[in-house]
Amino acid sequence: MSEQVIEVKWEWPAGRQMETKILINVKKISKASTGFLGIGASPSLADAIPEATDVIATVIAGQENLIGKTISMRVPGVEADKLKVGGPAAVALVENNISICVSAAPTDKSELDNWFNKWNCN
Repeated sequence: MSEQVIEVKWEWPAGRQMETKILINVKKISKASTGFLGIGASPSLADAIPEATDVIATVIAGQENLIGKTISMRVPGVEADKLKVGGPAAVALVENNISICVSAAPTDKSELDNWFNKWNCN
């Protein structure tokens, strides 16, 4: 039986505050496909994300019903550049499946819990 991957959509904060946060372990980072003839990269598309990058991760803390689940997020390249495969990151969510902020987290496990508890999407 295959594991269900939860899709998390990226949106710019637009003045919104996070409703919840999750801590993830980044498993894979890859440039998003632009589709047939690059049509998906058109800046005229409402859902176009600059330098779209796909991130696959496992939720390790935060929203209880997501812990242990695999999530897939498409984020702007400038946000993905903060992340490292194998490293932790915090994600701010609104409406349970929309990410408005992502930050790399400390890799030192003794700091991680305290950092995550205090982290706020800035």
